[in-house]
Amino acid sequence: MALADIDRQHVQAAVDESERSKKSDFLAKHGLPKDERYQVLVGHYAYPARAIVCRAYQLATGSALAGSQATGAARPLVDRLADLGYEVLDRATAPKFGEIPKVPEGTMFINRRAATARGTHRARQGGIVGTGKTGAESIVVSGGYADQDFGSVILYTGHGGRNGDTGEQTEDQTFADSGNAALVTSRVSGALVRVIRGAHKGSQYGPQSGYRYDGLYRVEDAAYVRKDGLRLCQFRMVKPQLELDVFATLPTRAEIVDELAHDASPAGNPNPKQTTTMAKRTARIAEIIQRIKRIHQDTCQMCGLQLVAGDRTYSQGAHIKALGGPHYGPDTPGNVLCLCPNCHALFDLGAILIQDDCTLLRNGAPAGQLRIQAGHVIDMTCVAHHRDAHTKS
Repeated sequence: MALADIDRQHVQAAVDESERSKKSDFLAKHGLPKDERYQVLVGHYAYPARAIVCRAYQLATGSALAGSQATGAARPLVDRLADLGYEVLDRATAPKFGEIPKVPEGTMFINRRAATARGTHRARQGGIVGTGKTGAESIVVSGGYADQDFGSVILYTGHGGRNGDTGEQTEDQTFADSGNAALVTSRVSGALVRVIRGAHKGSQYGPQSGYRYDGLYRVEDAAYVRKDGLRLCQFRMVKPQLELDVFATLPTRAEIVDELAHDASPAGNPNPKQTTTMAKRTARIAEIIQRIKRIHQDTCQMCGLQLVAGDRTYSQGAHIKALGGPHYGPDTPGNVLCLCPNCHALFDLGAILIQDDCTLLRNGAPAGQLRIQAGHVIDMTCVAHHRDAHTKS
């Protein structure tokens, strides 16, 4: 008797038996190994390959597989399943970030368990997979929290703070919670995150039933927002392809630097327009940014650095209160700073905060004073919003 005695009907019978009982009971009843590194895909779900082969062998031959075969090298067991036409996944080497092999965008899953089987979203319950150390692998958008889904832009609410019995939000959320910390790490690193949408009432972009893999998104922003008196962690997720389409219609950075700005400057819009083709992404007014940069002569308002490239200078315009959701800041001169790229990145990440007296804190330590020039009045309500969005308590 050998592994060749196993056929598909024996494998299916072993799988059916495992479905009828708890995994621990199934393994204990038949003396099966607990190793779960290799998973065999049968139908929609994944099962521990070693245990399934051992039980299938028992069903085929009436005797147990020899201990050396049952607990030894996995390759012969995996090869037998492959010979029978089954796909076997090695959880130790399977990719955890980015695209998953054989799971193209648009792949449907009948439920969360099926999505887990493929490794698309490895948590059966949690909405975020990942840690603060590694970053986020995937999220599920299924209407469980106060998410706003615009298709290629998602305002995704973090986890934590909900009553386990009622599901109501009763406590503040924090970026220190593992899933929220994972998304913050992905924001800093720029790594893309898989998005899986689940069917839920009122969703324009979710599937009619089950779950669907909808591609990779970038974490563009992370901030605290308030709802019903509680602080929530909210993340702005943007599909990269959308960003390419959006910025193709706006001036590039080089075009803004090269542009000969005129003296007249628009007053701006305290309620900047939204465009449906950009999934409600705020339309920026490049002329305002150009004017502010001109006032400060491309000198960073935080560190005083002026970048010089040949006969040109360079700086970046940074919105204090971000224009897009969840902030919806005004596109006005008072909401713009002239910064160097380093200070811009640190400011966006909340590492630099502006106090009401325009002193600066960098990672909690005093870091000088914000440089002010005549003709540029800072909107302190936007400053307060930025500070609140990045302050833990």
